[in-house]
Amino acid sequence: MSLIDGIGGVFLFSNDPRRLADWYADCFGIVPASTGEGEAECNAIYRTFEVRDADEPETRREIAWAILGSEHDIAGAPRTGQINYRVKDLGAVLHALGEKGVQVEKTAEYPYGHFAWLKDCDGNAVELWEPR
Repeated sequence: MSLIDGIGGVFLFSNDPRRLADWYADCFGIVPASTGEGEAECNAIYRTFEVRDADEPETRREIAWAILGSEHDIAGAPRTGQINYRVKDLGAVLHALGEKGVQVEKTAEYPYGHFAWLKDCDGNAVELWEPR
């Protein structure tokens, strides 16, 4: 029996949360539900994505996506981890990112889908996945 029931959320830390949130809104259209100015827990800039439970499709769950301010300076610090975003049309996403000057580091094709890798404006690794 697995001790993990799914993904609860993605949490990014930044010295400038507003700038990072603006980058995600501009490049990926992720518009936060909160501005991070006192209205949310920990002053997070966040939104949620609704998903259905695979075993009980009538059960709705939410995955949190949040940007929080760092308590200490992390500018220039190495990042660990990676966020995987599922996309419907990787070619269209890469075209839109190219128009914004975002550099894609690598692309690859596997039997289970197409992938691209890049970094956000804070240096966090981003993986884009178009499933087959």
